[in-house]
Amino acid sequence: MKILVCIDGSANSQKGVEVAAQMVDDCKVNKIALIHVHESSQLFPDYWQGKYPFTAEEKEQINKLDSRVKEERKKIFTDALKVFENKKLDIETIFKVGHPAEVIAETAEHGGFDLVVIGRRGSGSVKKLFMGSVSSTVLQLVKSNILIVK
Repeated sequence: MKILVCIDGSANSQKGVEVAAQMVDDCKVNKIALIHVHESSQLFPDYWQGKYPFTAEEKEQINKLDSRVKEERKKIFTDALKVFENKKLDIETIFKVGHPAEVIAETAEHGGFDLVVIGRRGSGSVKKLFMGSVSSTVLQLVKSNILIVK
């Protein structure tokens, strides 16, 4: 069984990592992949999407933002990988930029994953009562089995 675990650094995504790690002990799991998708619209404002040439100041801002994003993403993966430290298992990390639900669905299909594990809500602004927009859209798009963790 191949499991794709979606992570974004939120408490719910960490619960998903822990549930997936427990499944490794209870089921025949051959591979785990941890995926984090950084939403591209948050990475660069519209005017940085090639509509205008960069000024020297904008180039400097992009480089600072890029370094900060890389460090934040490294921590997300490091925290998730710690949960699997004692498991003798092939673990892959996947970092992509784009629309999270679409990228997750595409990765799940092209990677031949049997199960996608995702937290009910992520690090977005929708809280408490509603299922997150990413998890809800993943539920609609992914063709394989999905485990939504509360």
